[in-house]
Amino acid sequence: MSSLRAWTIGSFFTLAITLIGCSGGGSGANSSENPTPSGNTASNEPAGGSKPATGDVNIDGSTTVYPIVSVLAEDFQKDNAGVKVTVNKSGTGSGMKKFIAGEIDIATASRAIKDDEVKSLADKKIDFIEIPVAYDGVSIIVNKGNTWAKDITTDELKKAWSKDSTVATWDQINAKFPKEKITFYGPTDNHGTYEYFTEAINGKKNEIRKEYQPNQEYTAIVTSVAGDKGGMAFVGYNYYADNKDKVNALTVGGVAPDEKTIADGTYKPLSRPLFLYVNKASLAKPNVKKFVDYALGEKGKDAVKEAKYVLFSDALMKMIQDHVNGGMTGTMMKDFKPGMKLDDVYSKK
Repeated sequence: MSSLRAWTIGSFFTLAITLIGCSGGGSGANSSENPTPSGNTASNEPAGGSKPATGDVNIDGSTTVYPIVSVLAEDFQKDNAGVKVTVNKSGTGSGMKKFIAGEIDIATASRAIKDDEVKSLADKKIDFIEIPVAYDGVSIIVNKGNTWAKDITTDELKKAWSKDSTVATWDQINAKFPKEKITFYGPTDNHGTYEYFTEAINGKKNEIRKEYQPNQEYTAIVTSVAGDKGGMAFVGYNYYADNKDKVNALTVGGVAPDEKTIADGTYKPLSRPLFLYVNKASLAKPNVKKFVDYALGEKGKDAVKEAKYVLFSDALMKMIQDHVNGGMTGTMMKDFKPGMKLDDVYSKK
C-alpha cells in the first residue's frame, strides 16, 4: 500500500452519522429478505431525526483495492464518529466468499464478479450493487539491475507465463536478451490480479506456468524482484508506482503504465477497473449508505489519488453515481473482456 499512510489489517475506525435513507429498485430478491452481516444495526429514526445511526461497516477482499479503501476509511473516521469500520485484505476470492456468506457489507475486488459468484448470491437471496471505483494497470516489474529488458509484447508475456511454458532464461523470451536466469513472481490464485492477468495474457483465467513463486502479499513480491536481478512479476499499478526507486516497469507493446495510458485504455490489455460490491440490504442502513456516498464523492477521488491509482473521467463517474443512486442491482460486467473500456459498458446501459 501507499507509504503515505500506515495501516494494519483489521483496523477499526469510529464515526458518527445521521440517518440517511437508501433508494431501492433493481432486480433480485427484496432487500428485506437479504442476510446482513452480524453486528450491524441501523437506527429506526426517520431521516433527519436527531438520533445518530450506530453499527459497523465490514469490508474485506482485494489487496489491490485495499490502499484506496484504507485511505477512505481513515478520512471517514476523521470526519465522523460513532460507527466502527473494519477494513481487511484477505484477497478478492476470499472477500467474495465472505460476501456470499453474508459476513461483510462490502467486498472489494480487483476483477469483476464471476458468474458462479452471482449465482451463489442469488441462491442466498442477496442483492448486490456493483461500484467501480478506479482504474488500475497490471504492471510488469523487473529488477533495477535488468538493463536489457525495456519492452515486452503480449505474445512474449504469453510465451513466458502460459501454462505449458518452459521459459527459464531471458533469451528464451527474446533472442536479443541475454541468457540470464528468470525467476517468476506473482500473487496467489486468491487474487483478482492473478485472474485478470491470466485471462488477459493467457486467454483463460487461472492458467499459468508451473514454475513461479506465488505470494499473498504484493509488498513481498516487490521485495523479491528488487533483490533478484533476473526477477519478473506482475502487480497492481499502485505497487509499482509506490516503489519506483526499487523496481522498473516494462512497457507492454511500447506503452508504459501511467495515469494517461491506463485511463485512456492504450495500456492494453492490462488496464482494468477496480470494484466495490455492496450488499443492498446493508446499503439500506445509514452507516453503510454514508460510507458509500463518501466513496462516490470528492473524498473518494482524493483516496484514489493518494493511493496512486487512476481516476475515472467526470462523465464516467456521473454514470456510475446514477447507477448506484438508482438502486440498480447486479453486474454490468458480464460481457466485459480485458482491453474493453468501462465507459462503453456504462454508456450502453
